Amino acid sequence: MQIERVPGIALSPSEAVKAYLGDWARVAPAYEYDWRSQESFQRRAAYLLGGGYTGDRSAVAAALERYNRALGADEAALEGARLLGQPGTLAAVTGQQAGVLTGPLYTIYKAMTTIRLARQQSERLGVPVVPVFWIAAEDHDWQEVSWVMVPAGNEARRLALAERFDGDRRSVGLAPMPESVAGLIDEFAALMPDTEFKEEVVARLREAASGGPALDPAATGGAPTLADWFGRLMAWLFRGTGLVFLNSSDPALRRIEAPFFARALTQQAEVEAACAAGIARWERELGFVCTVEQMPNSLNLFIYIDGERLPLAGEGDRVWVRGRPELSWSRAELVDLAWRSPERFSTNVVLRPVVQAYLLPDLFYVGGPGEISYFGLLRDVYQTMGLQMPIVVPREGFTLVEPPIARILQKHAMTLDDAFHRLEERKQELLEREDRLGIAQAFASFRQDFERRHAELAGLVLQLDPGLSQMVEENRRQIEHQINRLEEKAKQQHRKNCETALRQFDRLRANLMPNGLQERAFSVCAYLVKYGPDLVRRLVEEVPLQEGWSHRAIYL
Repeated sequence: MQIERVPGIALSPSEAVKAYLGDWARVAPAYEYDWRSQESFQRRAAYLLGGGYTGDRSAVAAALERYNRALGADEAALEGARLLGQPGTLAAVTGQQAGVLTGPLYTIYKAMTTIRLARQQSERLGVPVVPVFWIAAEDHDWQEVSWVMVPAGNEARRLALAERFDGDRRSVGLAPMPESVAGLIDEFAALMPDTEFKEEVVARLREAASGGPALDPAATGGAPTLADWFGRLMAWLFRGTGLVFLNSSDPALRRIEAPFFARALTQQAEVEAACAAGIARWERELGFVCTVEQMPNSLNLFIYIDGERLPLAGEGDRVWVRGRPELSWSRAELVDLAWRSPERFSTNVVLRPVVQAYLLPDLFYVGGPGEISYFGLLRDVYQTMGLQMPIVVPREGFTLVEPPIARILQKHAMTLDDAFHRLEERKQELLEREDRLGIAQAFASFRQDFERRHAELAGLVLQLDPGLSQMVEENRRQIEHQINRLEEKAKQQHRKNCETALRQFDRLRANLMPNGLQERAFSVCAYLVKYGPDLVRRLVEEVPLQEGWSHRAIYL
């Protein structure tokens, strides 16, 4: 695979993320470790293995092995899960919501970055480092996970579940799989070209969607979920890499988290103060825009009631569901419930990263721009909960360049830099280059002649009758309007004559920049149909880590 850097593409336009990548001194007060320094990895490993991690290794490992086995993960993943139960093993963590068709490509790139960096650090530190993918199955943002895009010729096509999810507060990992998944797979298959791999890929999509529940049936009512579909597909894509999958809705893990939930309930004031301190530092000291809204009296926890995931608030001895004060408890009652039924609780955006450090010996976390920003608010929250923020590593960013796209670039002597930043300019250059008749020059010359001759004629007429000035001006405007119409018709015909080349430019845009960066829109599944089910594993093995950060193109 040919790989090249693409200049001028940022991980995010956010000033905070730009500083995180290129101006560490500015962001250092908000984070525990400098992600660029090997010394940070050494210090983090020493902290975790020196007593900083006090989690229940054996229980976590057993839960992960059981879940990965239910997903159909291979022996490499099962061995990784077992390794986490042994003292001296560290975890390399990333995660994402359970999107349809595995969601956008950056989900794959997060996992790739984590696997490669885990291997590198295992070798450098001399200890096992197991890559773990945290499936954010407790999330209820159905609008985000219910659609994805795929390249289809000169277009980028949107595939979405048919159901409406407005106001749906059921967790993606606990609610039954939407019925329209089968129709979405059919629509995907209809859009894909016939290749030697298509039948296998589409069959795998259907098989993964029709499997039974991967969690305890009591948690999901015995029905498979969108998170199950996502997990099975990811386990298939990353077979052989040792990537271990964790479902955040797993009741077995929730039982391990019971002390964490109880502490969050009893230390609400301290956590609120720590979060406020982090936000103040982010905004006032560092000058960044905060991406997390701190709600008054927030417990940073959700509770499940009748299948819905509802936010908790509290003050003094009382705790209630925000917006539904009739659902309330004493704080002691809720702490007792957390110990007895921890599966009824779930963390919000503030405590989600923190509970990860409670469960896993997380050497580092690979995150996208949004995660980098909200981790920057949480250093004090970690400390309040008796934990420490891991190293936060930016995920790699890529654009896949297919052979037909590479040929178009070559045909028009364009670089990827041109395609990303100067496509309209290059399109205009093409039209000018192909204009053998000199349309623009001809009309410009004609206008000059017309303006001169019309001015001469106007002077003559006005000598005869100065009162005709309005008619003379209207005459000039009408003739100019007709000239402009004729020029536009000529240009339209010229563009039509250049239609084949212009369609190639449209294809570049649709494939490389479909409503923004490709990695934020397209599903990897479209590329599996064309380049084989082992594409992801080949990317893991053949795309090296880089020093620092830059967006890269991968020529398939």
